[in-house]
Amino acid sequence: MKIISGILIGLVSVILLACGSSSGSDPAPTPQPTVAQLISKSWSATNVSWDGVTQYSKASTSNLVAGYTQFKLDLTSSTAASLTEFDGRKFTGTYTLSSDNKKITLNGLTSSEGAPSGTNGTLEFNIVGTPSATALSLETTTTYIKASNKKVSLSLVNP
Repeated sequence: MKIISGILIGLVSVILLACGSSSGSDPAPTPQPTVAQLISKSWSATNVSWDGVTQYSKASTSNLVAGYTQFKLDLTSSTAASLTEFDGRKFTGTYTLSSDNKKITLNGLTSSEGAPSGTNGTLEFNIVGTPSATALSLETTTTYIKASNKKVSLSLVNP
């Protein structure tokens, strides 16, 4: 009986030691990047539509608005923004991310020629879906005069 008790105590000790040592070897969970970190990149257009009609697709050889090949939205700074539109005009200003992480607002956009047409220097975009390290989908909150007064949907990629 003493032998069985000794064996049981030995087994329980080994099990407890094994359980205790394995919990210390679990890797720490990797923190997920925030929306602010995910959008803080330079973005180019891969697909663009105006009121649901495709105007540009990076994969297409014939586009209604071929100028989107030069479109660039640079949010690499924590507050400064740069926007190169499909007509080649480049605007600089600032940007903010809403507290609910669902809207990007570009403010004070100017160039040597002034602000983007009909915007008074402000463009607002709703973030559609969840951004990733390589993809961001945006939609203007209102119609945009440069897009024939239509809502613009942008599928953006980095790089």
